[in-house]
Amino acid sequence: MPGKESTPPFQSKLTPYRNEILKAWFRRQTLKEIQAMLQKHGVTISLPGISLFIKRHKNKYDPKAELQKKRVQTAKASPRKNRLLSYRRWRKVLVRDSSEVAREYDRKRRSCRQ
Repeated sequence: MPGKESTPPFQSKLTPYRNEILKAWFRRQTLKEIQAMLQKHGVTISLPGISLFIKRHKNKYDPKAELQKKRVQTAKASPRKNRLLSYRRWRKVLVRDSSEVAREYDRKRRSCRQ
């Protein structure tokens, strides 16, 4: 239709707001709240339309992916620091007496049985 802003064929008008919608859904917001959020962006859509969009896209979205990306970026930013921390942890393990390690293992095993 000339003069009307629309999305390409076979693409939902919710696609640009996909991450926002799914974040809201995983935060347990209701469909009405999501609909109100979309109306602020100027998108008018029915509740069943939002529901179908969420059902179609929720399995492809990982809400923790952003946190993982941040962790990877910080890990890449300081590899030397990570190496030192890893070395210190291993040194603590290697310095320990084998009988002490065996006692700790037995304690943990007993506590799991109870």
